[in-house]
Amino acid sequence: MQVCTETTLFMQKAIYYVSRFIAARGVLEMTDCRLNFQVSNLDSSFGMRSVSIDLATVDDVRIEGGDLHPRVIICSGKEYEFVLPKAQELYDQLKKQCFSSVSSGPADNESSSIICGCGHSVSERYNFCPWCGSKFLKT
Repeated sequence: MQVCTETTLFMQKAIYYVSRFIAARGVLEMTDCRLNFQVSNLDSSFGMRSVSIDLATVDDVRIEGGDLHPRVIICSGKEYEFVLPKAQELYDQLKKQCFSSVSSGPADNESSSIICGCGHSVSERYNFCPWCGSKFLKT
C-alpha cells in the first residue's frame, strides 16, 4: 500500500482550461497524493471552481507545445489541461509519481501481495503488474 503524506512536490501559478474557450487562473499544487488547482479570487467570483485530481486515478499524462508555454494534459476520467511556465517539471513529477513501477512507500521484507487480473501474485509495492502491465489502484 502506498503511503500518502500530503507533501508538496510542485507548486506554481497556472491556467486551467475548463473548455476550449474558458480558462481559469490560479495556483497548481502537486502533493504525493493529488493534484490541486486553486482558482484565483477574481475567477472564483465568476463561478470558476477549484479542481482536485487523485493521482491514483490518473490514466495518462502528456505534454504538448503551446504558443507561449507548453500544456500538460492529464487524463483521469476526463482530460484536464494546464498551461504553466514549468510544464516540463510538472510532467516529469507526474510521470515519476503516477507511473513508476514501484510505489514510494516504505520497503519492508514482509510486504503483502495481491492477485492481479491476469492471475499472477504481485507485491503491493508495485504500481503496475510486471506481467500484463495493469495499473493497481491504491487505497
